[in-house]
Amino acid sequence: MSKTFRFFILISMCTTNSALAQMSDWNFGVGVMNQTPGRYQTEANGEKSSMNNRMMLETGLVYDLDEDWSLLTDFGLLWPGGNDENFISKQVYYLNGHVGHDVTKSFLLRLGVGLYYTRLSGDGGTTPIRNGTGFTDFYVPEESSISQNATVNIAGEYFFNADYSLKTEVFVFNVTNSINRTYNVALSLRYHLGDTLWKD
Repeated sequence: MSKTFRFFILISMCTTNSALAQMSDWNFGVGVMNQTPGRYQTEANGEKSSMNNRMMLETGLVYDLDEDWSLLTDFGLLWPGGNDENFISKQVYYLNGHVGHDVTKSFLLRLGVGLYYTRLSGDGGTTPIRNGTGFTDFYVPEESSISQNATVNIAGEYFFNADYSLKTEVFVFNVTNSINRTYNVALSLRYHLGDTLWKD
């Protein structure tokens, strides 16, 4: 059984059991995601940048368990672009599932897991790319390919009021591997329809 299938089963079990959870919100967000800060090479001498930002769009659902606990799902995608490799088409999208706890009336702490997909496609052939102090010919993909990564996510969400919130989230890749572990950091402004759609 694939990791994707197991993940969707887990999310479905958590969010479709109406005896345990009741849908209370549908929200939309826009923001930026900083990918692998400190590991993005920008100079031929190997210098790395802490900024590799991409615009992100998200939508999410919230299911209340009780007054303080909830289950949350988010689907998001990154706007194409954000690097110098314009000969490769890169699309990124992700699905997260969180358990949320209301620390205060205006602050929600979220912890969960996710699946992060990267789709690459190109016209084939080779192209020179910086490799240290020189250039090396790298193959450009002729057909599209999709890579999948599991993430552990932690987020904090501050609510200005019932309609608007600000969420910051950390995506941890390769959480059990200290050498290859990397992070993405995201910040988004979200609009909530809960009071409109589920108002008593």
